[in-house]
Amino acid sequence: MKVYEVMTKNPAFCCPSSSVVNAATTMQELNIGVLPVVLDPTNPRLVGMVTDRDLCLHVVAGGKDPADIWISECMTADPICCAVGDDVRYALELMEEHQVRRLPVVNGRHEVAGILSLGDLVGRGSITSVEIAEALRTIREPVREATEPIEMITAA
Repeated sequence: MKVYEVMTKNPAFCCPSSSVVNAATTMQELNIGVLPVVLDPTNPRLVGMVTDRDLCLHVVAGGKDPADIWISECMTADPICCAVGDDVRYALELMEEHQVRRLPVVNGRHEVAGILSLGDLVGRGSITSVEIAEALRTIREPVREATEPIEMITAA
């Protein structure tokens, strides 16, 4: 089965010059956690990805004012992606290898054509629930061990 058969087509996107507030508002309105970042509204060439986690860790936890931050300051540039014609098993391998739950999908011109998530793969095609569970287990494994103790946050 090919990626284009199960991906979410024509996803919402933002640009490097988009404000963090606009991206967060789009995510909230659409109930999504990721936006592909394209060169500009007239050129949908993939240049990055931004997640709700990026906004939280780079903006909120960084003590920055979201109104003053652009997506270019917190996005992942040149993200791993797959092509519309790739096999879903290959895409699943990419997710495991790079520990991501969602991949942007590009066409032959490297323009955003869709998003492929683990959820898109569940119950579809030749991917079994066991394979999805194993992929999720692999993705959830920490990339590196914590070197400092975790500080507990308590209510005042």
